[in-house]
Amino acid sequence: MSKLTKLPDQGDPSDVLQWFPKYQIQLLCCRFWWLKNWEFRELSYPYWRVYYNTKKGAFLTCNGKEIALLPSHIYIIAPNTSYSTRLFNHVMPDNGFAMDGGRIGQSDLDTDSLTSDFVTHLFIHFNMGMPYDNVAPGVFTFEVNAPLQRNLNIIMDHLQKDATHFTFYSILAIQSLITELLIQIDEKNWSTLSRDHRILEVLHFTENNLDGDLSNTQLAECCHMSTNAFTRIFTEEVGLSPQRYVKKKRVDAACVLLHHTNNTIDEVAQATGFANRYHFTRIFSKTTGLSPAKYRKEFGIK
Repeated sequence: MSKLTKLPDQGDPSDVLQWFPKYQIQLLCCRFWWLKNWEFRELSYPYWRVYYNTKKGAFLTCNGKEIALLPSHIYIIAPNTSYSTRLFNHVMPDNGFAMDGGRIGQSDLDTDSLTSDFVTHLFIHFNMGMPYDNVAPGVFTFEVNAPLQRNLNIIMDHLQKDATHFTFYSILAIQSLITELLIQIDEKNWSTLSRDHRILEVLHFTENNLDGDLSNTQLAECCHMSTNAFTRIFTEEVGLSPQRYVKKKRVDAACVLLHHTNNTIDEVAQATGFANRYHFTRIFSKTTGLSPAKYRKEFGIK
């Protein structure tokens, strides 16, 4: 019997095996904030972002094109997309950034206690894992239809009451919102790093074992190839040598942990496979241009 066929289960007339790509939406944060300043010259992160503003006044610039964040639209930003942001006619600071905002509670909107010079900003950060976090960078804009608006209302209503604990119902709304946005992205944008199943297996293994042995020998054993052949094919498929790719994924994972957890820098270093804090700080600083501590301080709440 062919590998693509099977004996039918009782009550199932199909004899064809099916393969379904595996992915999992890993939520990193979901917040509803008021913002009075949001001036950043450069924002680029190794995870997906969803933006929805209920008031006009925010702008995002990517590849020289300025996009007004309007209440009638919702925006999803692919990982590692470089863009800048600002509010109203605020001047971009010469150095660093300008950020002023906080959580919206139920009383904030009921009493209109904030001044008019602010925007309300829902943002969701998430990953999907390999290879779906390696899509082409870009900012995707979609009109808010009735199903999207319903999910947005559920999410914002919940966050105004409780920004810490999510119910099963609110998580369903978040997952549904993300899925509806992802399905609207044109299929041509879903280009993955490789179509070679052996390399894809290594990419999955790497992502799930960042704190372990990811030497070329270990990675080659993972896909049952000789080390030399693996190194050559991996570099051809991915465009990076295996060890340069491993270093990139470790730094990317560290960025996520610095953004979205209270882990110490030592704990982040250990979780992402660096020998120690000093090795981690050296590699991270060389890659991002910032020390882990400064990276967390400057970008930890956006």
